[in-house]
Amino acid sequence: MANINKDHQDRIHGLIKDVEALAKGLRSNLRKRANVSGVLKEVQKAADRLRRQAATTAGQVEKYVHSIRKELEKGAPTKATKKRPAAKKATAAKKKRTTTTPAS
Repeated sequence: MANINKDHQDRIHGLIKDVEALAKGLRSNLRKRANVSGVLKEVQKAADRLRRQAATTAGQVEKYVHSIRKELEKGAPTKATKKRPAAKKATAAKKKRTTTTPAS
């Protein structure tokens, strides 16, 4: 009968060891999954941040294009109109040079 009790206790100890090993493996798997879910949360936050930044940038570009269109519709002066006064000054300077020479 002592043999039977010893065999019974050995089985119980074996089962306890198996349960402890399974619990340890389960904790390890849960830690790994928790780390993965943390990484997924960080990736989701980064994606949300990029989405907000893209929306802000699109809004800025839209405002810029709108202001350019408004300026073009107003008829903003072109480069050719800015050069005309300088051309007049050059012509006036040429006339002045020709008229200041003494007549002989």
